[in-house]
Amino acid sequence: MPPPSVALQVAEIAAEPDRAAAYARLLYLQRACADDPSAAADLAAASPSALLPLLLRDAADHDEEVAASALKCLGFALYHPVLVSTISGQLAQSVLATLVQLIMTTKMKAICNLAVWCISVQQLEALVVEDKTSPVLTAIVYALDNPFGSLSTTFEAVQATMKLASQNPKGMRDLSSMWVPPIYRRLLSAEKPERDMAERCLIKVSSVILPPQSSLSKEVVSDLEQKLLSSMINMLNDPSKKIQAVKTWGWFVSLLGASAVSTRPLLNKILKVPEQLFTDPDPQVQITTMVTWRNLVDAFFAPQALENVEQETVLSPIEARARASAQMKKIRLIMMPLCGVLSRSHNITLSSSCVSTWHYLLYKLGDLINHLSILEAAFGPVLKIIFSSGLHNQNKPLWSFCINLFHDFVSVRVRHLSSPGENVCVPLNQNLLSQTCTHLKALLGVHQIKWLPWDVTCLDFQLGILSSIVNPESLQNMAVEMAVTIMDSTTQIFRLLLQGVRLQCNSKLADDSVAICITKVFKFVKKVFLNLEGKQKSNSSAVLVQFVLQFVKCTMEELDNSMLASGKYELCLDIEQIKEMPYAECSKKLSYPRIRPLAYMEMVSPAVYLTALSLSVVTQFTGELSHGDAHQLALIICSSDLPENFHAAVAFLYMQIMRPVDSQLRIKWLLLWNKVSKRLNEQMISYLKLSCGASGHDAFCQFFCYPFFASSKGYLPMTQDLEAELAIEVYGSLCTNSNYCLEASYMVFLAHLFEYFICTIDENMSSFQANIEYCLEKKFEDITILSVLGKVVIGALENAQILNHANQDVEVANEEYHGCERPNLFLSCLKLVNRFMRLSSFGLKANPAAKHRVTNMFFSSLSTFVGHLTLAKDIVLLFEIIGDQLTEWLTLSSTLYLEMQQGETIINELEKLWLSTVRCLTTSRLIYDCSFLQKQHPLLQVAVNHPHKPISAAAVSIRRASGLGNAGLQHERCRSVSKTDELSVDRSTEDLNCASDADRTFALEELSISRMLATPMSLGRGVITSNSTGRAKRNGESLRVSAGIGRKRPKITKYSGKAKGLGKVTSDCFSPQWVESKACRKPELILEMLKRKR
Repeated sequence: MPPPSVALQVAEIAAEPDRAAAYARLLYLQRACADDPSAAADLAAASPSALLPLLLRDAADHDEEVAASALKCLGFALYHPVLVSTISGQLAQSVLATLVQLIMTTKMKAICNLAVWCISVQQLEALVVEDKTSPVLTAIVYALDNPFGSLSTTFEAVQATMKLASQNPKGMRDLSSMWVPPIYRRLLSAEKPERDMAERCLIKVSSVILPPQSSLSKEVVSDLEQKLLSSMINMLNDPSKKIQAVKTWGWFVSLLGASAVSTRPLLNKILKVPEQLFTDPDPQVQITTMVTWRNLVDAFFAPQALENVEQETVLSPIEARARASAQMKKIRLIMMPLCGVLSRSHNITLSSSCVSTWHYLLYKLGDLINHLSILEAAFGPVLKIIFSSGLHNQNKPLWSFCINLFHDFVSVRVRHLSSPGENVCVPLNQNLLSQTCTHLKALLGVHQIKWLPWDVTCLDFQLGILSSIVNPESLQNMAVEMAVTIMDSTTQIFRLLLQGVRLQCNSKLADDSVAICITKVFKFVKKVFLNLEGKQKSNSSAVLVQFVLQFVKCTMEELDNSMLASGKYELCLDIEQIKEMPYAECSKKLSYPRIRPLAYMEMVSPAVYLTALSLSVVTQFTGELSHGDAHQLALIICSSDLPENFHAAVAFLYMQIMRPVDSQLRIKWLLLWNKVSKRLNEQMISYLKLSCGASGHDAFCQFFCYPFFASSKGYLPMTQDLEAELAIEVYGSLCTNSNYCLEASYMVFLAHLFEYFICTIDENMSSFQANIEYCLEKKFEDITILSVLGKVVIGALENAQILNHANQDVEVANEEYHGCERPNLFLSCLKLVNRFMRLSSFGLKANPAAKHRVTNMFFSSLSTFVGHLTLAKDIVLLFEIIGDQLTEWLTLSSTLYLEMQQGETIINELEKLWLSTVRCLTTSRLIYDCSFLQKQHPLLQVAVNHPHKPISAAAVSIRRASGLGNAGLQHERCRSVSKTDELSVDRSTEDLNCASDADRTFALEELSISRMLATPMSLGRGVITSNSTGRAKRNGESLRVSAGIGRKRPKITKYSGKAKGLGKVTSDCFSPQWVESKACRKPELILEMLKRKR
């Protein structure tokens, strides 16, 4: 049998005389229809007409069981969406009126609770509820007062309150003074469930009641003054109630509102509660107090108080400024405990809670945060506290959060004011973001601070924050990796700051304002790094040197060159290190204008100031300068757009020369010099084009001459291998750079540079001599000063383009020299050769048996160089410049001949040089120029008397080839012969007459071989000159003949194969004078030789 229909069951229930049983059956039926939509629809169709009137009637029945059953069924009908949808508006009002009457009049607790429950679960239309809000709310407040002393009644009343607030928020807000006090009074209840229930309700309805109505605020003020404030203060004596007390205090502050909180007497009274708890020893109490402190922020800075503030710039109208000034006292009051807790807290949770409350304050300030005065009062203090404590593992989340917040503030100007054409890139805000606490990271997205483009008047504030980040005290004992993190983050922010300054300076600022901005930025860099550098250990200082170079590089990259190099924005050079440095003057013999030294407190361009600052930091740095840092500094110094940087660097280097320093500092400056030199050498032509003739070359010459000049003053003793390597590496590439050798301007520059070397050596010859003697005394393997200078000279001699430039007499426009005579590169090169020969002779005198490797290489290069000379005027100039030193060397080698034979000597290279010289005289026909030979008499005389026979034989051959040796008769081309020449010829003849026949024969053969040595060989580059006794091609073998007076037989040594580098000798190699000299041989001598060769 099928179950009866719903309509039939409803009819049976309505007719049932036992009302308790009938409602039990109805409740069962309602529950059965809850999950059956069709059954629920049938029940809904029958309920309004048949059941609701009965339910309302029986709800007021004196039988508690009947009334309770009826209210349960009524509550279900009001809650179920299908059932409640069939209730008309008039019937709904009757339902609410019945429930209100029951709550207010019933004497049964269960009936009261169920009636309130029906209101809390009802789903009636909002309009119906709005019409009955006042009487319903009166009944709920009655229930909140707990007339039966039952917590369940209060609980249901609180639920009903929240329901009404969601249905009619406006009406409930208007009547908040009626129903909110009974709830907040229970915050001080002794029963925890009641306290928790009240707090949950306030949280639920806070959006409705806050900010509070004035009527509600008055109620709160009245309650506080009467009882609640004293109750809260008494709760502080019980440690277990402190947290509840401060939570209650937070709600009271929120409910008081801005106007009531601004009342000083009341504010002073209520602040006594958190005042005690901010210093409580329990961290949990402090954390709770910090969280509730936000309620005071809400009370002070309600949204309507911050509306209509100018949003275009940080500078608001006068009215907004006045509004900002009015908020200052409130901000200071909020910030005082925050700064106090952060300064002394070592609990990361407490500090995070404090930072979170501070961030909430910045968010609630809205646009007002962009005022400079509010930035200084609200934004700056916490940043300085966090940054000044340094970066370590414990506070890394807080430090990361704050650095990101500061990053956002600084970057806002670039984001807002950069035009699309400028293509300004703002780096993503990712500095240590992953290290930030999760809840703090969430704040960046939830409570976004409304930053506006800052004005340059805020520049001091921003630089002050940056100064706190690089605080010397915090960095002093910090791990290097942490210091690097700080430097990277600060550099990124500093770059954004400079971009913002540039954008505004380019837009509308007057020159005076631009100059002020530049001065502030540069003084900040100076203050931070010069003060910071002296307080650090060497390992930290290395990071700081890298840091300052990054800052300088950022400044040069982000600020326009028109700012950096402009005379309109000059700064006072107030760097103390410059004040203490004397200047090492260059040679006054030089006609070129010299770079003037940097003067303390003089006005210089921003670019010069940056360069001087960077070098001053390096001066203070006591550690080892890394190659990377030196390279970065070289890039700064060698900026092609800012030539003043280079001039300032040269002046600074020369100011260092007069300071007493250790070897480590010398190496530091030489390393820097090396890096700058390499950078210059890469783009020398472009730098020379930027310079102005000789005056422009002067800076480069002074710079490249630095090691020589410094060593002459004792600043660089030049006794260390590393010092030599740093200089040799540069000079080797400077003189042999094939990319520039065809450039006339580069040749002129080299000539100027050689003049600088020459003057420096001439003025300090005694110092160099003492240095060489000292090195030999200490038995150093290499003499550094000779190695360095030798590299320069050898490089010049081996550079064929230098000789070609001189021989071709390359012309350069005179206007490039501004009235200065174009220097003769060939002459300068020979003078430098002269100086090296003189310096190296000191070493030979001090230790004849030493290896003298550099001198050997020098003579080898010089002999090749001499062999390439083709013009008679160049050969004459060669003898004029180096003739005296060649004479000196031949004299020394004669005197010290025996000592020199004991070790690796330079006699063979000296022999090659002499033979190349003789060959030059032959090819240029200067061997027949009696006036020239007369001037070279001292040199020839020393060579004739030299104990090394190849040298003496070649010298004799010169006399014979010139016609001065034919039995003492004068050649008709030479009308006069010096007395000394006659003695030399007589000596040769006498030697032949006095010797035995065999010895005479060998001597004559040697003279003949010497003539062969004078044969003009191929002068192409790469040809190696003959050895000491000559070479001839014979049967595919190379013959070397060594003959000497007093020997029995000539010694012939065979070498298989072709001699390396030997030029092919053909009939074309013999000059007319060679044929002539053969024809002039004495017949008797030729006959004697032929007999011997048989």
